[in-house]
Amino acid sequence: MGSTDALIAWARDPETKPPPQVMDRMRLALLDTLAAQTAGLSADGARQVADLVTHWGGRPEATVHATGARVPLHHAALANATCARAWDLDDVLEHAFCHVSGSVVPAALAVAEAVEASGRRTVSGRELLTAIAIGAEAVCRLALAPRESFSVTGASRTYECGTFGAALTSARLMRLSEERARHAMGIALSMLCGKQQAFLSGAHTVSLGQGLSAQAGVLAAVMAERGITGSAPDIDVLEGRFGYYFTNHRGQYAPDEITTGLGTEWRVLESSIKPLYPCCKFTHTSISATLDAMRDLNGRAKGAADRIASIEVDVTDREAYDLACAPDDAKRRPATQAAAQFSMPYAVAVAAVHGRVGPEHFVPVALDDPRVLDVVDRVVIRPDLNGERATNRGSLPMPAHVTIRLRDGNAITRRATVVKGHPQAPMDFADVAAKFRDCAAFALPAWDGTDAAVETIREVLSLPSMSALARVLPRAPV
Repeated sequence: MGSTDALIAWARDPETKPPPQVMDRMRLALLDTLAAQTAGLSADGARQVADLVTHWGGRPEATVHATGARVPLHHAALANATCARAWDLDDVLEHAFCHVSGSVVPAALAVAEAVEASGRRTVSGRELLTAIAIGAEAVCRLALAPRESFSVTGASRTYECGTFGAALTSARLMRLSEERARHAMGIALSMLCGKQQAFLSGAHTVSLGQGLSAQAGVLAAVMAERGITGSAPDIDVLEGRFGYYFTNHRGQYAPDEITTGLGTEWRVLESSIKPLYPCCKFTHTSISATLDAMRDLNGRAKGAADRIASIEVDVTDREAYDLACAPDDAKRRPATQAAAQFSMPYAVAVAAVHGRVGPEHFVPVALDDPRVLDVVDRVVIRPDLNGERATNRGSLPMPAHVTIRLRDGNAITRRATVVKGHPQAPMDFADVAAKFRDCAAFALPAWDGTDAAVETIREVLSLPSMSALARVLPRAPV
């Protein structure tokens, strides 16, 4: 049996029942992705997508949370997943360089709502979380297999693997046959999107790619259910001659990563929930080290940010350097929100100046903050990509080593290996609920439904229908 059929058999099997610790992690993934989505309801780029699908209209199957409109389910997945990625707050599998739940959760919610709206049946909270676990685990396993860096291939595992994960989640919730699920995976292959070019451009396509992958996964399942073909039993979607790993990763992959231990070993438990740093995960340990250093310096004498001579940041990971540090000029004067989110100098300068890093520091008006830009010019990136301090592929989180030197000659060095939310420093439900509240306060300060949403998600495993959850989810004012 090829890897595609193995994944499909596992995803469809009624006996595939994630253990309690996985279900708990998927409850956090649901709350965390909705936190990220809430923060992005009115974000630049995401709101335009939501307005567009609302303008298109169509069969009222699932809700666009940014507008409250009900549209075809794949359009709802597109809009909601774009919102979920707008602030780069969704969870990641660090050593696979891949976001995990940003496509899967919006796809699952859209399909569940549409299934119930059709009158076919209700979808319980347990069924929803099981489908999310299946899609998220598939994302992790598929993303762990490539052996060529994205710095070489230009391929984004986040969007590619997210498409397959959303397709499997949708197939589970729609109860597709084995044959139809295989066609859904084949159709998904034909719709893969997402290239690293988006990150170099600092364009809306960074968040749009997440939406497109959710849309493609859902649409692949819908098309397959309608009898549209995309595969054949004797040609593996993932490992065939022109399958995913050969066309997108040059045939350089480890097949055992996809299926070994499937159903007994859960890679999704290795994923990290992000703290409220709305920027690339490659910057997070450096942000944390900078914040630690500044707290120490300000504890000795206030106003340390105004006395900074330099901030030296070691970068020992090729992917981190390519994505967050180069080209140097563009990273020091990011022109857009997306460009700032993928700038190590900017993120570190924000941490030094403000003593925190939040969405408000990445909105367009904040990008011209003279105090931050002054410190940006004092950030020294020290790359060591091949030397003794260099790390190999799969080494994330990149250990941060940050030295802040003051004009009076004093200096302080801090190191951070992980940040809160990593499996070695996990967040619990209260931590993620606090993140949800912060995201809601940022995007919807007048909304009074935070407590109801949090408590409903807390009890999601006991919900007999997703209608109870749909009623309490946040929506942006029209």
